[in-house]
Amino acid sequence: MTLVRRFALIILLTLAFLLPRQSAPAASETDPIANLDAFITKALKEYQVPGAAVAVVQNGKTVLLKGYGVRDVAKSGAVDENTIFQLASVTKTLTAAAAATVVDEGKLDWDTPIFNYLPEFVGYDPYMTRFMTERDLLAQRTGWPAYTGDALDSFGYDRAEILRRLRFFKPRYSLREVAQYSNPGFFVAGEVAAAASQHSWNDLVETRLFKPLEMSRSGTRTRDLQNANATAAHALADGKVVVVEPTKLDTTGAASSATSTAADMSKLMLMFLNKGAYNGKQILKPETVDEIFKRSMVNKIDFSDLPPISDKTGFYYGLGVGSYDYAGHQIIEKGGALAGVRTILVLVPDKNAGIVVLANLNLTAFPEAVRAYFLNQLLGLDPEADQKAISEVNQQLKKLLTPPAAPKNPGKFNGTLQSLVGTYENDYYGHCEIVQDGDALKVECGPAKYPATLKHWNNGAFLMQFPGATQVPSVTTFMIGEDGRADGFANEAFGIFTLAQEKK
Repeated sequence: MTLVRRFALIILLTLAFLLPRQSAPAASETDPIANLDAFITKALKEYQVPGAAVAVVQNGKTVLLKGYGVRDVAKSGAVDENTIFQLASVTKTLTAAAAATVVDEGKLDWDTPIFNYLPEFVGYDPYMTRFMTERDLLAQRTGWPAYTGDALDSFGYDRAEILRRLRFFKPRYSLREVAQYSNPGFFVAGEVAAAASQHSWNDLVETRLFKPLEMSRSGTRTRDLQNANATAAHALADGKVVVVEPTKLDTTGAASSATSTAADMSKLMLMFLNKGAYNGKQILKPETVDEIFKRSMVNKIDFSDLPPISDKTGFYYGLGVGSYDYAGHQIIEKGGALAGVRTILVLVPDKNAGIVVLANLNLTAFPEAVRAYFLNQLLGLDPEADQKAISEVNQQLKKLLTPPAAPKNPGKFNGTLQSLVGTYENDYYGHCEIVQDGDALKVECGPAKYPATLKHWNNGAFLMQFPGATQVPSVTTFMIGEDGRADGFANEAFGIFTLAQEKK
């Protein structure tokens, strides 16, 4: 994902965030869903999204709850309010809320070093090991490099082994220095809450949130996508929407594995907006909800922050959520993306209103388009104000999966494919084996033998391609030893691997 993130940052920063705001006639502040249904129907077609589910809450009630389009472009079946979607990174909000229930019962403190709860955790350096807290993990201030380190789940390691390997995961910045969006950080946050409560992360979310909130169609594992009323995952291939394999990251599930519906997510929004209470039950203490929303870390505007977020609104991390200031209001928000899904959850506490958008297509700005329309209408602005800018960004998103351009006159690889065969090791990622596959090479990583293809690109550089609709090939350069065999390789996404000694 390294190249995707890099390209996205450049494109979106240049096209989206510095565009001027349009002057706007005031819209009604009393009806946040006026014309919203018609807009969603139109946007679904414009953004080529097969299906979506939307819930809007205001003043303690659900005022819009509806499905749009189809669950699967290859089959019949409409999306409705009970269709199950992967939540992707909106799972992080659930992880923070579940951890908050442990804080409320006095078994966990946001600012106590996590070694008090998870003594087996060892960071890359003594400072991280000794002083990292649950707040650091939930507010993206660990210093671990942004958008990297996720592959251990796919490679087949269990939770205990992933936790052990994090001692080899080198931070990019010191603790609390610069915000870095880290899925491994949320995995650890889930493990800390689990250890403090003596429940697994899955049980914690299911018993502390789903059960009391009556979120009966929500889950914490991708097996829930086998339900008859679950959506398929979709991606664009050569301009056409196709069904793809859903992302499965259950081991590090605290970062992204939860599933839910628009109907169920409306209950979560109502609880947050009602200071932690739902149907007469206090799920979270009011001051704990405030702590979740409180700004714990400032962040630079990045590729995932589309209008109305801009350099004027700022962006901050709370605990499992982000926030920004818009039109005089604090907006609480969390978005998510996996191979075939996009999601967004938005709350406006002082308006007692919120929206959740679940869409079964990745690399689309559809959720942000709906969010912008809703916010602008709710806050008395022109609901169409940001739509042109978001649409332009969406066109660029379609180009993000383009492989790196091959040189016009690529150099030849002077060695043989056989010279690259072997088992290579990295302290953090473990082993990846390169094996002969007929006239080509393939890669198998970790205990799961997670597969990748390896194709020559230029001189000693090859392209390594892992499966997944949103994966782009990463440039992999081999180091050839004196004996003519490769003794290691450097991969743009995963770092340096060296040939295992016993294979030399």
